[in-house]
Amino acid sequence: MSIRHTSHARYDLWYHVAWATKYRKQVFMDRKVQQEVKTLLREIAAAYDMRVDKGEVLTDHVHLLLTAPPRLAPSRAVQILKSVSTKKLFHQYRWLRKQYWGGEVWVQGYFVRSVGPSLTKEQIGRYIDEQAEEI
Repeated sequence: MSIRHTSHARYDLWYHVAWATKYRKQVFMDRKVQQEVKTLLREIAAAYDMRVDKGEVLTDHVHLLLTAPPRLAPSRAVQILKSVSTKKLFHQYRWLRKQYWGGEVWVQGYFVRSVGPSLTKEQIGRYIDEQAEEI
């Protein structure tokens, strides 16, 4: 367990977040593209002082074990990841424009659960790893 810090806070906040592609389209069928999207989400998180410990990009949805500073509400953290990744995905993968001509890759909603005594970081990590095995 590592306590992270900002100039005014010490924290150990972890979230399991998940969201789906718009219309639940299976657009990330290629393993290489899945890996690139996972790397992209990690880079975006790092740019906003967040960190992805575990992550899986599946054909039609994403699971992340994410830590974010207390100044970022979980909703804001997800909003950043989804909006910035959408812009970068449309730029990097031109073929997505034919799938999503409306300009949105992800659904509006998302799932978030905080880590605590009844649900540990390790349990969430195992669950995310198992998601990749289902393919």
